[in-house]
Amino acid sequence: MKFIYFGSSKFSKEILAGLWTSKLIPSLILTKPDKPKGRGLKFASTEVSLFAQSKHIPCIKPQSLKEYSLDNSLDREQADFFIVADYGKIIPESILSLPKIFAICVHPSFLPFYRGSTPIEQAIISGERQTGVTIFKINEKIDAGDIIIQKTISIEDDDNFFSLRYKLAQEGVQLLIEAIAKVKDNSYTLTPQDVNKATLTYKLKKTDGRIIWDNDAVKIHNFIRATLDWPTAYTYYNNLMLKVLATDVAEGMNPDSPGTVVDIDREGIYVATSKNTLKIKKLKPQGKKEMDAFSFVCGHRIKAGDKFG
Repeated sequence: MKFIYFGSSKFSKEILAGLWTSKLIPSLILTKPDKPKGRGLKFASTEVSLFAQSKHIPCIKPQSLKEYSLDNSLDREQADFFIVADYGKIIPESILSLPKIFAICVHPSFLPFYRGSTPIEQAIISGERQTGVTIFKINEKIDAGDIIIQKTISIEDDDNFFSLRYKLAQEGVQLLIEAIAKVKDNSYTLTPQDVNKATLTYKLKKTDGRIIWDNDAVKIHNFIRATLDWPTAYTYYNNLMLKVLATDVAEGMNPDSPGTVVDIDREGIYVATSKNTLKIKKLKPQGKKEMDAFSFVCGHRIKAGDKFG
């Protein structure tokens, strides 16, 4: 079966790589255009674009999906179906109607929960113990199409954004291959989503990364491990911005006012929250390399009673 692949992110690249390994190779790939990145603002390609280049798969990067010429280009491919995995743009109906069968999507949540752009992050932030992967037929609404197949995935205590994304991508590839086989054999069923259970995620902004010390330690810990990729949780110490990269919840300690340093040892900096204490184990001061918390303490003479925030 011939298909066109739409994707841009690291998650999407892992799905594409899994398809490649299984000898399921798209005739064409669509990804987002190159964009300025880093301090030098040099134009960088998406993860999917780089993979396509390395495997010599035709790849286009349209600025807009509403160009008439694009519809013609995709129609000429005569694809049986489209596969979409975190493409990053809403695909118009004029394109969704082009494949001979239909367009399917790989989404890293157990739909209808956590529709939208940040399902991995929001599942961790919310303290979920499990999430999932869903393969569904795309319609005109965001992640609202009928489900072909889905599977639950556990979220472990030591999972963060990167580890959970990897697990979801690996499971997503296998589930997608199973769904493709069902579509090919016409042995699939389409199950409507329960709209009453639907939840929608939103794109995180840089300002969303600021740690709110008035929250409890568990909530802050979940937030930090969820946002390691973007925007990365941060706080301030004496006007110096600190990205907080690794933490634990220290229960049973007597918290002071939220944001106050309660204790320090070689394992970390213990900071009061509204409930329990958060142990900061690893951080990255602005303009510096990441370091363990005790190294930062030694360089900045932090002491109990000092404040973050």
